[in-house]
Amino acid sequence: MDISKLAKLKPQFVTREVGNELILVPLTGNIAQMNKMFTLNETAKLIWENMDKVQDLKELEEIITNEFEIDAETASADIALFLNHLDAVLLNK
Repeated sequence: MDISKLAKLKPQFVTREVGNELILVPLTGNIAQMNKMFTLNETAKLIWENMDKVQDLKELEEIITNEFEIDAETASADIALFLNHLDAVLLNK
């Protein structure tokens, strides 16, 4: 996914922090799709919190590798998996 599309995803979700977890609920118009809500793990939460603050996916990858001390390939795969999941949720509204 192109980095310019990342920031456009956030307004299409409502987020709530419950304890240490972040819950995302997709919106259709102004209506929350409660049957499609999901909870983010630590990696996904970090991606969500930073995806509109970076200039490119490489920068997001660096944030993930530094935080979790994993290799760039794993970070890149985690980012792609999360973004593909967001796309799938949005396409199936």
